Amino acid sequence: MTIRILNILLFWTIVLAGTKVFAADTQAVDVRLQAFQVVAQDKGAEKLVPALEAEVGDTIEYQITYQNQGKTVAQAVAATLPVPEGAMSYLAGSAAPKAVQASLDGKTFAPLPLTREVMRKGLRVVERVPASEYRFLRWNLGDLAPGQAVTVSSRMKVISIGSAPKLANK
Repeated sequence: MTIRILNILLFWTIVLAGTKVFAADTQAVDVRLQAFQVVAQDKGAEKLVPALEAEVGDTIEYQITYQNQGKTVAQAVAATLPVPEGAMSYLAGSAAPKAVQASLDGKTFAPLPLTREVMRKGLRVVERVPASEYRFLRWNLGDLAPGQAVTVSSRMKVISIGSAPKLANK
């Protein structure tokens, strides 16, 4: 059974097209999402192949390019990439650029790795949140000059084949 990457791309394109680009003039910022399957090669090398379908266990690299199509500087651009709950899992350390933040709910973002306080044997303990629980990644791209483009990327593992990606409540 395969998951149609095109369905996920369409879903993410809709999500990324307007609501997930934060800038003074969002109309001027163009968003392009590409998906690649990561294929192992000889001697530990990897090859990125355009992905149309994927199986459970496959690794997909998403590359999202934000380009200022306007005539003025797009200020304080922030790129947000959802991680579909139940369908895919973020692979720790794969985000580029490395200065990325994550969120469990789409509202509160913090630098990686995320931590949380839990009670263990009556004591408050701070523990790392597993990367598999991250639901959103965010990069603060700063200002984009007219024509300037910035690409961010992240890898995710397909963990389940379902009907449509499900995002955590925002």
